[in-house]
Amino acid sequence: MSTSELPSQGGTPSSSSSSTTSPAQFPPQQLPSSQPAPPGSQPGRQPTLTEALTTIKPSDFLTIHQAPCVRPGLLTGIGVGAAVGAIRWIMGLPIPRAANWAVGTGLAAAAGRYEYCQFQRRQEREKVRRVVQVYAERQAKEKKEKEERERQERERREREEAERRKRWWKFW
Repeated sequence: MSTSELPSQGGTPSSSSSSTTSPAQFPPQQLPSSQPAPPGSQPGRQPTLTEALTTIKPSDFLTIHQAPCVRPGLLTGIGVGAAVGAIRWIMGLPIPRAANWAVGTGLAAAAGRYEYCQFQRRQEREKVRRVVQVYAERQAKEKKEKEERERQERERREREEAERRKRWWKFW
């Protein structure tokens, strides 16, 4: 970002990692990002589809199956698309139209399965967060109870010790 492109609302962004800049200092189009702007793009305007496509690397396609929920989504889409395409072809549609049905339903099924998997992951994350919270609360409660029992035991021992000391020097 050159000095002429700096926002006039707040501080200036610094290239050092020790300085923190809040997003409130920048308009939404000028937020500093971890990735450089694509070549030929101008700051302050929305990127085009062509610019977005230039950011996709061929290696991204080799690792797409490693992203969470992508593999089950794609497998579901392939299965559902093949089944619907075959059924539509058996019902008498020409092959190109049956293939269109197969692709369309396959994409819809893949997207649906992907979103459902993401929903399940969010729910599981919430459950884990809740379990951790309940466990921490239980640990704190048990610690407090243990400290209370120790305090009561200590007081009981002190009382017994005080009684023993009194008896020690009394004559019968």
